Amino acid sequence: MPCTNCGQALIGEFCHACGQRRFVETDRRFGHLIHQFLASATDLDGRVWRTVRALLFQPGLLSREYFEGRRARWISPASLFLAVSVIYFFAPFHGSDLALQFNQQVSERVRALALGPNESPSDEQRRRSGQMHTPYTERLIEARVRARDAEARKHSDGSSGYSYHDYRLAYDAKADDVSKALVIVHLPFVALALMLVFARQRHYFAEHFVVALHFLAFAMLLLQIVVQIRALLIATLPVAWLPPEWSWDWIMRVLLSAYAVAALRRAYAVGWVAASAVAVVMLASVIAANLYVYRAVQFLVTFALT
Repeated sequence: MPCTNCGQALIGEFCHACGQRRFVETDRRFGHLIHQFLASATDLDGRVWRTVRALLFQPGLLSREYFEGRRARWISPASLFLAVSVIYFFAPFHGSDLALQFNQQVSERVRALALGPNESPSDEQRRRSGQMHTPYTERLIEARVRARDAEARKHSDGSSGYSYHDYRLAYDAKADDVSKALVIVHLPFVALALMLVFARQRHYFAEHFVVALHFLAFAMLLLQIVVQIRALLIATLPVAWLPPEWSWDWIMRVLLSAYAVAALRRAYAVGWVAASAVAVVMLASVIAANLYVYRAVQFLVTFALT
């Protein structure tokens, strides 16, 4: 009997040419599909769970294994990042340096114009001065609001218009999803920084990109873990017992910094001092990419969609 996948003659349960299991009639049934799903979801020794465990608890191992060519035991870096990105995209999340809302992207003047009828600016909002791109992109918002206001008044014979508050609501409705989809913008900048620092090791750019993939995948998972723990504490503890808001940001910063040092030490086989120094460079590249590129791109894409 030939293999249904490649046509080679079958000897035994699996094809010696392509590796596919012998196809039998029961494989067509829905029960077989359910069995495959349950087997994959509960196989704690499978590649998916093994890879996720290594990502979370063995920093740098996946990157080192990729460098050394030991890749069969793990899912590919691209597949891992894609899977984590899907989880990150659909998980509840709002705010921070990755999900910038309207008030975080504009100046104090425009924030004041966009206030609702019963709203007043918070102390934190008063302290914000917008982003690097704000002086150049704010005029886009002003032109759009003016155009929509004129159109709304034309169609309503002047009885209703379109305000900055209306646009803020439309912008915020899209901002989180756009932010989650654009996290990948940080990757090439992190990879470039690593390539420059580790130029003597003569790794390909793609290998540095893999390190960046693994680090950002961990960051997205960690962020969701911290967000869910925070939500659980808010739901179960009295307000007086809750940690202060600023503590969550510091938890993320400390854990990401420690992970970066451990991951770089293992991936590039360097000492703790060198790994710590490179971690500073890598995290600085993340911050620079976030401030100068990601925030502007996030604004422009969200603006285009609203």
